[in-house]
Amino acid sequence: MPAIEVSNLRKRYGKGVLAVDGVSFGIDDGEIFGLLGPNGAGKTTIIKVMTTLLTATEGRVTIFGNERPRNDYEIRNLIGYVPQDVSSDAALTGYENLLISAKLYGRGGKDARRVSEDVLRQLSLWDAKDRVAKTYSGGMIRKLEIGQAMVHDPKILFLDEPTIGLDPVARKQVWAFIRELKERTKMTVIITTHYMEEADHLCDRIAIMSIGKIATIGTPAELKASVSQGAIILGVKGTPPLIPNSRQENGSLVIPATNPARELPGYIDLLRANGCEILSANIRETTLEDAFVKYAGTRIEEMDQWSSVRKMRRVARRMA
Repeated sequence: MPAIEVSNLRKRYGKGVLAVDGVSFGIDDGEIFGLLGPNGAGKTTIIKVMTTLLTATEGRVTIFGNERPRNDYEIRNLIGYVPQDVSSDAALTGYENLLISAKLYGRGGKDARRVSEDVLRQLSLWDAKDRVAKTYSGGMIRKLEIGQAMVHDPKILFLDEPTIGLDPVARKQVWAFIRELKERTKMTVIITTHYMEEADHLCDRIAIMSIGKIATIGTPAELKASVSQGAIILGVKGTPPLIPNSRQENGSLVIPATNPARELPGYIDLLRANGCEILSANIRETTLEDAFVKYAGTRIEEMDQWSSVRKMRRVARRMA
């Protein structure tokens, strides 16, 4: 059984904006699935519909066979949700944050204490369990917030922009934690992100979104392979043979290639066999951004909103 099935989902706010427009997709049990797109593409709206925080205008959503909104209570027991905004209490310790979350999910007494301690160890936060959260680094806080969504042993974890506002080092620490969590628990993880590198590094499959629609879905490798943007760039002394679609650019021979690293040795051998000397050799790999531009028709730019969210998260950590 698929973990999640979404069919012809539409969400309109009032009589105005159609935030999600006829989206359909499925998510397999145990995979990390990414919704990749710029601000306003509809990623967070889809997450909120799947997590029962919003009701769809049209369409069908099922979570392990439980249909929204009829089975919302059952769905909430199956999922954990980590929003973009700060969800931990800066004035409480890491342990207290987890303990409260465990009790809110119906775990009481010894069980709440046990699961809170277990999660702290899983998060590698045991040594910081008695420190108030406002003293945590950005990466530690994000791990704590993920832990708060795990205290009831969910089958699916939703992460809305999991590393927004984090510096590059903290971001990669959270990536490693998410990957390790998935491998250890076999949990299904759904991520929204506007970071290309994050989607490429973490996700088993990615849905590229633009203006409320899904443009395409595939593995990172499949998406990149669908775009012929890679190239071999060679400095050559001598007259090269005719190579289809090759061109001279800034004094170098540029050869389009689907897999530049694999194809490079063959072209070097060809040129040498034709009396050419290779002065330099470089490759340009196809990137996920190349695929995004192809399917969404635009690039994801760093927007003012992300600066605002980063500032908000820093301020929230300082508040007691």
